[in-house]
Amino acid sequence: MEGLKGGGIFMITLIDQFVERVKNVHHLVPILPEDHLYLSFQWEDGNVLLAISKNEIKRLENVTFRLKDTITIRGASQSIACLLSGKLKLQQQLRLKELAISGTFRQILLLESIFLLAKPYEEMMY
Repeated sequence: MEGLKGGGIFMITLIDQFVERVKNVHHLVPILPEDHLYLSFQWEDGNVLLAISKNEIKRLENVTFRLKDTITIRGASQSIACLLSGKLKLQQQLRLKELAISGTFRQILLLESIFLLAKPYEEMMY
C-alpha cells in the first residue's frame, strides 16, 4: 500500500485516529453529505483516500482509479499531521502555502468544519 512508505505508518495512524474521532462526534452527522465525499491526503511518499458520508467514514484501500467528487489535500507529512491533530486550521495552512487543496469552495468549507469539530481536545488541568 502506498500510504505505508517512509513515515507513512505514522500518517496512517493519525488518519485512523481522525476517522475514529469523526465517527464519535455525533453533532457532525447533520453536516456530512448523504453521498460519499472522497478525501485524498497526499504527502512526500504516500497517500490515503477516505470516504466520508452520513452513514460512514472509512479509509479506502487499493483504489487505483479517480473517484468522482474527490478533494485532494497535498503537502508535507508534517503539515498534514498538524491539520489532523488540530494544531493548525486548514485555512491557516492554505494561507501559509503549507498545504494545497483541490475541491469546490463548498467542499473546502465543509472540510474546514469537519476538521474543526473533530479536533482532539486536551484535558485542562486546574
